[in-house]
Amino acid sequence: MGDSIKVAVIGMGKMGILHTGILNSISDVEVRVLVDNQDTILSFIKAGLPSVCTYKNYEDALRHEDIDLVYITTPNSLHTKIALDCVEREIPFFVEKPLGISVDDCLPLMELLERKRVTNMIGYSKRYVDTFRKGKELIDSGYIGNPIYFKSSMYVSQLFSRGKGWRYKKESSGGGVLNTLATHLVDLLLWYFGNAITMVGNTRSQYSKDVDDFVHAYMIFESGLSGYMDASWSVRNYRLPEIKIEVEGDKGILVVTDDFLKIYTDDTSSWKTSYKQDFFKGVEFDLGGPEYTLENRHMVDSVRDNKETDVDVANGFRTQKVIEAIYKSNSGKMQ
Repeated sequence: MGDSIKVAVIGMGKMGILHTGILNSISDVEVRVLVDNQDTILSFIKAGLPSVCTYKNYEDALRHEDIDLVYITTPNSLHTKIALDCVEREIPFFVEKPLGISVDDCLPLMELLERKRVTNMIGYSKRYVDTFRKGKELIDSGYIGNPIYFKSSMYVSQLFSRGKGWRYKKESSGGGVLNTLATHLVDLLLWYFGNAITMVGNTRSQYSKDVDDFVHAYMIFESGLSGYMDASWSVRNYRLPEIKIEVEGDKGILVVTDDFLKIYTDDTSSWKTSYKQDFFKGVEFDLGGPEYTLENRHMVDSVRDNKETDVDVANGFRTQKVIEAIYKSNSGKMQ
């Protein structure tokens, strides 16, 4: 590896563009290769970024280019296939969430990684949101005592008619709101509380034909903690995705969202509210939210130092298993 880390981004949709912009702002990173299967997008890239190599086939890019790190930002159904090729070539990789479309889809990758160590990371960026990181710190410190009950939600106003594109086709997405949006919430719950041992869920397709628009699940963790998660991309008055987690402990209450954190303790018998700006320390470049810069910097640093990341794909596999268990427990027709 030379002075700069040479990156290939595979898939130039919204997340591919976002990561490319952030990576280009990091001084010791060079986005050298961009891959997409659409000629119109490649023509636009060639016109605007003539120094960047473009490919329609990612296998050709991996074969012909000197690459230190691959970002996988394709539809979900391609995540594990590309990641497997990266591991075979011993190239570190970052894969956007979710890890795949099913547990069976992810198993070959997890088995290969047991035999071949490659630095990797999955894009559960909510872990880098300051309020959620502070919430994790408070739970781990015992500030509200032992958690005994929780309720959580994730909503956005995205879909109110039949959706178009790969996200609304199960063979490409692996599922609807649960596997493409609320996977962030599932990851946070596992990060906060550890392994879940029981999942009972129900999904509903109001606008979609093949995937779920609403999900409601009851979860029990190894610690005995239990509670609910509720998610939808078809709830009005949520311009941006919004997560809320409320934890009842035996010494107080914690409420955490993307924007604020509230704590009630029995000792004070009062609420204290902090906002995300109270925790913010700044990033070198903010595109889409500082959490994306923080996760990309962590990925780059991990590759440079040849070490494991804080959010490797084993975390993504654990989340995938919970999602699949919720789908399988569903009492309706959606599986």
